Amino acid sequence: MISTPRQQLNYKKITFVRSIVAGILCAMLANNGSADKPNNLRLNGCAIYEDLGKQQFVAALFTETQQHNANSIQLAESPKRMEVRLLNNYSKRRWLNLWMQSISINNDRESFSGSAQEVIDIMQAPKSAPQKGDVIEYLFGPDRGTSVRFNGTELVSNYPNNVFNILLRTWIGPIPPSTAFKDQLLGNSRDSQALSLLQSVKPQPNRVALAASWMAPPPVEEKPLEKVDIPPLQTTALAAIEALPTPDIPEPTLETVAELASETSSESSSETLQEELLASEDIESEDNVLDFDVTEALAQRDYTPLVVGQIYKSISYPRRAVDKNQQGTVRIAVSIDLSGELVDASITQKSDFKLLNKAALKAVKDAAPFPPMPTEMKTEIFELSLPITFRLQ
Repeated sequence: MISTPRQQLNYKKITFVRSIVAGILCAMLANNGSADKPNNLRLNGCAIYEDLGKQQFVAALFTETQQHNANSIQLAESPKRMEVRLLNNYSKRRWLNLWMQSISINNDRESFSGSAQEVIDIMQAPKSAPQKGDVIEYLFGPDRGTSVRFNGTELVSNYPNNVFNILLRTWIGPIPPSTAFKDQLLGNSRDSQALSLLQSVKPQPNRVALAASWMAPPPVEEKPLEKVDIPPLQTTALAAIEALPTPDIPEPTLETVAELASETSSESSSETLQEELLASEDIESEDNVLDFDVTEALAQRDYTPLVVGQIYKSISYPRRAVDKNQQGTVRIAVSIDLSGELVDASITQKSDFKLLNKAALKAVKDAAPFPPMPTEMKTEIFELSLPITFRLQ
């Protein structure tokens, strides 16, 4: 399609206006962040995490001063905060897997193994699966270590300092969700939609109250009432009771019987509905129960890089894509069985170019089969969501 000079001018005007809006929003958020958050942190950058063709959450990184270098941010012994605002619902298992897989490919075994239990504790601190609108914050302070807030309530505090950087590397480490995601968190580029969502997405009041209830002191048990001995009724009292007139109770008719039956049926259906709701809540809570320990975490940390490394070795940048200066990130969902055989591979987030999408999928298929899964991993199918970034140097 050939554009006219007028169309090109209009496009430049629109782009210019968008950049101004993004800058204003960024400045507003930076000022707001320093006003109502401790340690006067300011917004370093924010980005939207996308997967399965949907926006999953908006991520924001807050620092004392603007930093554009990932290593500088990680090494700084100054307060920092990672903020997640959910745009979609997650199960506990899916949320944990999202973090553990990214932790596994962005942290070496030595740095992770010493803090594996603390990382698991932080991921499992919320007693409810993350829902749309929830706000989760991971904070670092030189004097307070690593802490976690869920919808404004602090759930964990005083954890080792390096735990925060283990989490931070999932966003700005060697293999981030995408190159654009990392660049935006480092403030090298801006996304006006991410800035807008960062301001507009807020937790529901009932979710705020729920988080607060987790840290509320347990209710005080009420002492049972003391048994009081009641003397038997006197004979005169019994005689008086017996002398009372018998109430005139009409014999039941067909109409009254039908009415009573209707009331009983209504109460029964109401009780049945309540039981069904309670049962569904039990099922949901059972689905959210995680049996995930340090042994499994370390096994997953060791296995994930093996799979990722084998896939990355199979990647071939299409020559036609190079000639056309095509770049982008493709996210692939990979399923592997116990023996290491590839069960399924599908694109969950496409780049803008078909050549790159096909090349990413081909790399996964060419890399199979993979090493057998460690027995410590308590699953029959290992699922991995892997970003493959094509970038010309």
